[in-house]
Amino acid sequence: MKYKLLNTILFVLLFFNGVFAQSHVLATKEQKQMIISSISEVAKNTSTLKCDFVQEKSISILSEVIISEGVMCFKKDNNLRWEYTKPYSYIFILADGKVIIQNQDRVDSFDTNSNKMFKFISEIMIGGVKGDLLNDEKNFTSEIFVGNNDVIIKLVPKVDELSDLMSVINLTVNKKNWLVNSIEMEETSGDNTLIRFTQKNVNATVPDSLFKIN
Repeated sequence: MKYKLLNTILFVLLFFNGVFAQSHVLATKEQKQMIISSISEVAKNTSTLKCDFVQEKSISILSEVIISEGVMCFKKDNNLRWEYTKPYSYIFILADGKVIIQNQDRVDSFDTNSNKMFKFISEIMIGGVKGDLLNDEKNFTSEIFVGNNDVIIKLVPKVDELSDLMSVINLTVNKKNWLVNSIEMEETSGDNTLIRFTQKNVNATVPDSLFKIN
């Protein structure tokens, strides 16, 4: 259960695609500072974010790619909803210090403050949405690669809870609006997950009811 939850949470950690083309070069110190500042500024001015996503899951022991679709919603402060709609229904919510998971007819709720793992992951998730993740030197080492239209951020987990599952998290950010294009996670098992974000809607009305399950 813990590892399934951790994988689900890592999907939300925000942002990007990890295919390193020759056109992407390692950022200079000045470029890195500018990029982090730009992403943080956009995050600071983002009260809500709603977007669609398509997830492609490649499993090392299988030749097929499993495709899922859904919607992600974020609302300040610290409210997050990650909902799979195709080919199955699965909802993950982070709100008011609690994690709520709805898997078909079953609903589970966890207090993040009572569980070190949940608290740690919650801080990582929200830090990513707010842009703080790029400054999280305690939990990640990072490199930034600059392209013509986007930047790729390579995050390598330093803590055991993450490094046991993920070897690299590659993020791709659009240089025009400094919003997330995709996230790619390379797992230690050899599996690979790529999530592409579309139809991004910033500061639209997002009702509080989305972060509750009755």
